[in-house]
Amino acid sequence: MTAPVPTRHPAVLIAPLVTFVAVVLMLVVAYFYDRLPAQLPECGFKNRTGIPCLACGGTRSMQALAHGEPRTALAFHPAFTLAVFATPLWLALGLRQYFRGVEMPSIAAQNRRLKIGVAGFAAVLIVNWIYLIFFLP
Repeated sequence: MTAPVPTRHPAVLIAPLVTFVAVVLMLVVAYFYDRLPAQLPECGFKNRTGIPCLACGGTRSMQALAHGEPRTALAFHPAFTLAVFATPLWLALGLRQYFRGVEMPSIAAQNRRLKIGVAGFAAVLIVNWIYLIFFLP
């Protein structure tokens, strides 16, 4: 019995590539944000409750990153900033998997990874929200 030969699956590139392109486009928009004819409205959640929403500081974080100020970006929204920096790494890992060839995991393994990913993402969002509530500039 021979072991299955790893093959190149374009599916391993879809999510990282789409995310990378979206992040680059957001950085371009953030760079020119002050010159746009329309601006985003103030946060309705924060106006009504007095506490920032999960995304508060995200626009300012992207603007700071677009202008080369990562420390300022971290102060405005740490999770968003770290996600922007993780995007090229995710794309690099996807490219590595694609060119090396991978054996696609079983549906059960994919579901397990998805559950772990969602739980980790939720934990990061909660910790980040606590930071935003107490320290958002």
